[in-house]
Amino acid sequence: MAEFFDDQLLHAFMHHFYGYGNYQADYWFIGMEEGGGDTFDEVCKRLTTWDQRGRQELEDVAEYHIALGITHPFAEKPKLQPTWAKLIRVLLSMEGEAPTKDEIRRYQQQQWARRTGNVCLLELLPLPSPSTSHWLYGQHSQLSDLITREHYRERWSALRIEGLRQRITKHQPKAVIFYGFGYLPYWTTIVGAPLQPILAGAMVARQQDNCLYLVLKHPAATGVTSEYFHEAGRYIRSALVK
Repeated sequence: MAEFFDDQLLHAFMHHFYGYGNYQADYWFIGMEEGGGDTFDEVCKRLTTWDQRGRQELEDVAEYHIALGITHPFAEKPKLQPTWAKLIRVLLSMEGEAPTKDEIRRYQQQQWARRTGNVCLLELLPLPSPSTSHWLYGQHSQLSDLITREHYRERWSALRIEGLRQRITKHQPKAVIFYGFGYLPYWTTIVGAPLQPILAGAMVARQQDNCLYLVLKHPAATGVTSEYFHEAGRYIRSALVK
């Protein structure tokens, strides 16, 4: 017999949870969707934990993951989370020299996407999934939006694009950094203007609100190097001081 999510809670999560960190942060990172969500039980735990913690639009990344029992990225000797580590490299490279792994670990442990920090980590689509080929929601939900991944993406990308645009306008971060060239049409829609090529493998547009928009390769993309993210950080630093 199939198990089903609490669809009322699931729908609330889809509408109201945007990610981690602080909307007052200078630097926003936006991806397509969060990893995880491998099993029915894991998704249920994420939903109930979000519910118990007050259904916040933005969570503290460390507090929320520790509440889920995912402690290794924030332990005394933290294990680097591959996607976060390369995005952190962008941030720390804005300060000058290429950061060491120990500096990245320390930032991940103490500062990355925290409630009062200087980073906002958001997702275009609200539901966690380990890959684009994995879709368990249609089996465990009676919500019509979730019958297939394609239907969900078509329906929810438009809603969330508008939500992200509103939040960028309201909070006016210095830089919004999208990652994943496979989603370039979505990023262009959020920006509302064409993106112009700059460094190899990156694109950028500066808007009237004085926000720098940058699209980078996904940290998990084949062949992408740490040096690529270091160069992106250096570019952002130079662009913001003009």
